[in-house]
Parts: sequence; structure tokens; C-alpha cells
Amino acid sequence: MNKELQGLYLSKWNKLLEEANKLTAKAANPLLIKVDQAYIDSDIKVIIIGQETDGWFGQLNEGKMSVEKLMEAYSGYFNQRADHGKRAFWNRKNYRYFEDEITKYYHDKNVSFIWNNISKIGSDGRGKPGSSIENLERNHFNIFLREFEILKPDIAIFTTGSTRDSYIKHHFGSNVKFYPKLSLNNGIFSSETLNLIAEIIIPQFPSVKALRIEHPNRRTLNNSVTLQVLKDMVENKA
Repeated sequence: MNKELQGLYLSKWNKLLEEANKLTAKAANPLLIKVDQAYIDSDIKVIIIGQETDGWFGQLNEGKMSVEKLMEAYSGYFNQRADHGKRAFWNRKNYRYFEDEITKYYHDKNVSFIWNNISKIGSDGRGKPGSSIENLERNHFNIFLREFEILKPDIAIFTTGSTRDSYIKHHFGSNVKFYPKLSLNNGIFSSETLNLIAEIIIPQFPSVKALRIEHPNRRTLNNSVTLQVLKDMVENKA
């Protein structure tokens, strides 16, 4: 997997650096994934997806980092989550909760987790990257779909909020569908709840159980509800 990921990144790297150098906006370095052997060998592979990094190991515009160094940076950061402080993405509001509970659910299997972002390149600061950075990624580093193919997840949880549904469609195509998983009092699944949680049907990956939920900083739906929806999907109850 790591050789495939590295080859993917390297195939885009020189052109990406060339184009990033032309930007006025300051882009962060891209999030380049490196997996460990436990993930490769696991029975159940889970990807938890955020929005974007707020800065990531310097500015892409400066061209000082290599693919290899950024993959190592990902591995180091991901495996030292005790240093992540109070960031909502990583604590019991989000990542840690799903990591603990999904592992318990698959108690008789080896479960492993990986992290990705719906925007691979963030700004060298905080918040959603501007249009020039977004265009840089989409034109010269449009790799999310290929990463997904390489990483072969069984479960994908997009903690990106409904405002990023267009990004999911960008990566997977216009045939992606979002279906409500919560019902009103009449027991009928309601589109009015789509902003809270949605099952994502990705035609290229029919076996992947995929959900999109609210961003952890703005989440109103209890994580236990999301967990139950996911269990029902796995067990084909809903």
C-alpha cells in the first residue's frame, strides 16, 4: 500500500510544486498518508475523514518538503495522538469514540483505522482553504479517489458536515447518493435529517459502509446514534 501511495504522490509532485510556487495564497503541504502493517493486515479497515488541516509542516509554496518526509510526518503525527490536545476531531467527540466503539463491536476481528481529509491541501493557517488552493488541488493533486482505492476501506465515516457534500461528489462523481437514516414520528426516513447523518452510496465501492455526519465542532447528534446506524448498516437492518 505504501509503495502505491508513494507512487501516486510522486506522479503528481513536481507539477504540484511548480503550480504552488505561482500562488499568492499560502498553501499548507498536502496530507500524504502512510499506513502501518497492522492496517494492511487488518480484517476491518476504517477511514475517518475530516475537512482539512490547519497548516501542515510548512508551506507547499516553498517546496521544502519531499513526498517521503511528508508521509513520515503523517505517520509520526497519527501515531502520537496523545499530543493532539483538545482538538475535537481526535477526542471522544469524534475519532477516539468511533475507534473505541467500532473496535468493541468487532471484538473477534482485527480492526484498524486511518485518517484522511476531504481537502488534501489546506491553507497555511486556519479554516477552509480559499478558491485558489482548492483549484490547485483539483487541477494538480486530485488523488482522493485513488487513495480510497488503494486503502480499501470497509467503513468510511466522513465527519465533514453537509456543507462538504459537494466535495464528496467531486471525488466520487455525480452518481453518489446521500440517503437519510433517521425517521420522524411516523417512522419514515426523512430528508429533513440529512444534515445530521446520511448514508453515502458510492457506486464504485458498493460494499463500503459509508456515513457522513456533522463536523465535531458543530455536532448535535449524539455519537451513539451514529454508531447504531452504522451497526444497522453492517447488519443490513436498514
